[in-house]
Amino acid sequence: MADVRPFRGLRYSPRLGPLLSDVVCPPYDVISHERQQALEGNSPYNAVHVELPQALGGDRYAMAGQTFDQWVQEGVLVRDEDPSYYLLRHMFHQGGKAFERWGLTVCVRLEEFEHRIVLPHEETGAGAKEDRFQLIDACRANLSPILSLYRDPARRIRDAIEEIAQRPFSVSARYDGDQELAMWVVDASEIGDAVQSALRDAPLFIADGHHRYETALRYRDEMRQRNGSWAEDEAFNFVMMVLTDFSDPGLLLLPYHRSVGGMDPPTLTALRNRLLEAFQIQAFDSDPTFPQALEEAVAQRSNEVALGLLGPDGEGPYLLTLENDNIKDELRAMPGGAGLIDSEGWVLHQAVLEPVLGSLAADHVRYVHNPQEAWDGVVQGREQMAFFLKPFPMDLFQAIVPTGLRLPSKSTFFHPKLPTGLVFNPLEGPL
Repeated sequence: MADVRPFRGLRYSPRLGPLLSDVVCPPYDVISHERQQALEGNSPYNAVHVELPQALGGDRYAMAGQTFDQWVQEGVLVRDEDPSYYLLRHMFHQGGKAFERWGLTVCVRLEEFEHRIVLPHEETGAGAKEDRFQLIDACRANLSPILSLYRDPARRIRDAIEEIAQRPFSVSARYDGDQELAMWVVDASEIGDAVQSALRDAPLFIADGHHRYETALRYRDEMRQRNGSWAEDEAFNFVMMVLTDFSDPGLLLLPYHRSVGGMDPPTLTALRNRLLEAFQIQAFDSDPTFPQALEEAVAQRSNEVALGLLGPDGEGPYLLTLENDNIKDELRAMPGGAGLIDSEGWVLHQAVLEPVLGSLAADHVRYVHNPQEAWDGVVQGREQMAFFLKPFPMDLFQAIVPTGLRLPSKSTFFHPKLPTGLVFNPLEGPL
C-alpha cells in the first residue's frame, strides 16, 4: 500500500568526522530555551540553527533557509549520489533498563489520511502546523523525520537489518544526555526487496510527527500549484520517515500526564465534585512521596481504569478508579467509547475535564511527560492538580487507529524522540 523509497539524503560532510554529537539536536517541540542555547554553543553547524531558528528582529524562517543554503554551498552538507536507506540504532536507558530501538529512514509518498495508507492517531493544532510550514517552505527540505510504525510478522525487514548491522556503522553520535546513535548508509539493493515485500499490504501508523506530516501534505499541494506541471517522482510528493516495527523490543510508549491550573474557586469545586461523582477516590496505603512511585503504583493497576491524583497544595496523593456505572455507560455510548474506555486519558477528558471546563479546557490543561515536572507544578503552586496516567496500551493503539478514530491530544509519548541532523531530505528536483 505505502510507496516507500530510498532517497539521496543530505548529510554532514565527512570532514566533520564520523562522530556527530555536536551537530545533532532533538526535534523542535522538546527543546527548552536553555537547551537551545547549549546546542547552539556546541557548533555553528548544529541542526538546531535550522530546526528552531532565532532571528532577533528579523524573519527567523528566512534566516533558517539562508543558513541551510549556506551549509550546502560551503560543503558542510553534502548530498549522497545514490538513493539509499539509512538504518538507525538508538540506544537509551529508561527506568534503570537499557533499550535498543531500530528504525529505517526512508521517504514515503504522501497520501491523504482518508486513503488509509498512512494512519494518524491524534488531532493537531493550527499554530504548530503553520510554524512547520514556514520552515519547510524556507528550507525546501524535511529537516526532521516522522516516526511511523509497521507490522512485519515474517521479520523480512528485521532479518535484513540484523545482517546489515554486522558491519561497521557510517556515523554515530551521543545524543540528549546518555543516548547513543549509530547510522548505516544502506544501498537500495541490500534491503529494498525486504522493504517492498513487507510493506506491500501494510499500512503505516504515525507514532510521532503528525504536525510534520500534515505540513508536508500542505507543502506538496502548494508546490503543485506553484509549478503548474509536476512529475510523480518529484521529491515534494514524499516525506522523510523513520519506520520501526511494532515488535521492536526498543519501542517504548510512555504516558503523558495532565496538569490542571488557573481555575477560579467555583470551577475548582465543580471539578472536585465531578471527580467524586465519577471515581472512587482513596489515599495510597504506602503514601508515595515522589512522583515516580505514584506513576508506578498507577501502572500496576493494569486491569482497571486508574489514575493518580495530586491535589491543591500537595493534597494526597490519591488513587482514582472509575466506579460509576452510569458514567461508564455514557462513555461506552460515545463514538469509539467501547474501546477507548480503557484509555485513562480519554476517560479523564470525556468524564471530567470536558463536562466541567468545556471549550476552555485547552486554557487550563497542560500535557507533561515528565512526572517530576507535573508533581512540582502542584507542590510549588503553579498548578492546582496533577493527574498521573498509565501509558496508552500498545495493543489498543493497534486496534483503534485503523478504525479512523483519533485519540485525545497527547495520548501517546513514544520515547525517546528521534534526532534531527543525521540526514536531511531535500525537496527540490527528483527524489
